[in-house]
Amino acid sequence: MSELLDPAEAADPQGEPWRVPGSATLPDSGGESTTVFAAALTELAMAVQAGKLDPLVVLAEGATDVIPGTEFSILVTPAGPGRLAAQATSGTETLQVVDLQNEVGEGPGLDAVSQPEPVWVPDLATEDRWPLFTPAARELGVASMLCTPLVTGDRVLGALNLAASRPHAFNEESQAMASLFAAHATIALAGQEWHRNLTTALDSRDVIGQAKGILMERFRVTPDAAFALLVKASQRTHTKLRTISEELCRTGVLRNK
Repeated sequence: MSELLDPAEAADPQGEPWRVPGSATLPDSGGESTTVFAAALTELAMAVQAGKLDPLVVLAEGATDVIPGTEFSILVTPAGPGRLAAQATSGTETLQVVDLQNEVGEGPGLDAVSQPEPVWVPDLATEDRWPLFTPAARELGVASMLCTPLVTGDRVLGALNLAASRPHAFNEESQAMASLFAAHATIALAGQEWHRNLTTALDSRDVIGQAKGILMERFRVTPDAAFALLVKASQRTHTKLRTISEELCRTGVLRNK
């Protein structure tokens, strides 16, 4: 395979932090690490396929066990401006790092969920991008981080955040493996979102159908006429159609204002 990074793009081991490209591939070292990584991914895939474990938890724990340099990992999703929600964690000091970024409104995890490129922080002791986050993170025992966005199309669903208590814990192999784990996590998150949206759509259809039935019985009207009454009530009160329908099913009253 081609080299992970162009030599001109590589960071000086003692130099400033830099952002790694998002199109990394696993180096073909021909060594034991590649074989071990492939076997680990297979084992993780089988665990998820068995349906007994949350795939996001499996991936977070697998990242901690397999990706070189990783002491703990966090799968996060955006939770509003300047906020993260932890979806799965592995290792110590995980939630504290999320809470810290939520408290100060900055940090590599927040950057990673707002852009498609990974954020690599080799040494927090020399980091100046997040003046509020960095000193507090060091007090938590965090010395280096690698945050890889979970990207699908033009959307960033979240990020896989890796951290360690020693500086320069991550290398090009770590980044390549993180990209692969992030790809699997993206699929898992997208699948959960699709299932959630489908369930919401089906629930909405059911409650609207029940509301239509109530109006059909009450006013002796057709399904189309009953639906039109719901739509008019929704427009008149500036309320979502599902909310209007839920209220009618719960109270028997069609809101007029």
